[in-house]
Amino acid sequence: MAEGRDLIVAAALMDTLVFADGRAETNIAGGAGLHALAGAALFSDDALLVTGTGEDLDTTFGPWLERNGLSRDGLRYADPHTPRNLLRYIDERTRTETPIYGDEHFQRVEPNASDLERSIEGARSAYIFRNAEPSFWDRALALHKTRKFLLLWEIGLDACSPSQRPTVQALAAEVDALSLNLEEARLLFAREDETELVRRLAAWPVPCIFLRVGGRGSYVIEHGGTTFVPSVSVDPVDVTGGGNAYSGAALVGLADGRGGLTAAAMGAVAASVAIRQLGLPEPRDPQLRIEAHRALSEMMTQIQGETTR
Repeated sequence: MAEGRDLIVAAALMDTLVFADGRAETNIAGGAGLHALAGAALFSDDALLVTGTGEDLDTTFGPWLERNGLSRDGLRYADPHTPRNLLRYIDERTRTETPIYGDEHFQRVEPNASDLERSIEGARSAYIFRNAEPSFWDRALALHKTRKFLLLWEIGLDACSPSQRPTVQALAAEVDALSLNLEEARLLFAREDETELVRRLAAWPVPCIFLRVGGRGSYVIEHGGTTFVPSVSVDPVDVTGGGNAYSGAALVGLADGRGGLTAAAMGAVAASVAIRQLGLPEPRDPQLRIEAHRALSEMMTQIQGETTR
């Protein structure tokens, strides 16, 4: 196993959630960064959030970091206020997101290439949640080539359109792993058929691709083959952030050298932990980590049994 930190390069937010049935919850710590960090921290002893944030950290997600022994070293204080989002769910899979302080504020606070450069010393891997913005990726990929850390890209929804597909494909060819969900793949290829989407993604020159299909599980596309990894059965309370938690845990699995299949199983366990309560889990709770490792062991036994039939 390679030594070093696992970086989570993505925004941390405070959310107001409005569910499809009209229920609303306010002041919930979230954003791709915190959910991915929670997933990574289930399995990594040295996961670091890299992003801008507000000077009000002690009244937002700072206490959660403290409870879980997670460092603030990767944070840049960019504004008096931590970003806040209004998330409205149309159904379990579809939602809208509106930054309460506006787009300019969010762009000022979200992680940038300088944040990654500042934090990369001693890192073995990085999860990046991002669109296909060239000004970010030119510097991030240059750093990837020189520092040789494992890089997993979870694609942002705003990069998923047929017009951006050539750019996305070119960027994906430069990373070590790509994570996206079924809806994002459908938007990217302008196609609905799941089998066809898997086939098209398998043609991309990416060492490992995770195609997440919600509560059913995920496809792992690796070494020219495709394997389906089922989800962990759980009664969801709030599905927000499940995909980010999956990707954060999968990053750790790949950085550990375990391969895509085990990484996907780690992702499935982390997603199940992420969605079984409102807001963030407590990934450094000893009992929760024991449960996560037990669930991973059970999943791998099941998967290995099925692949040897």
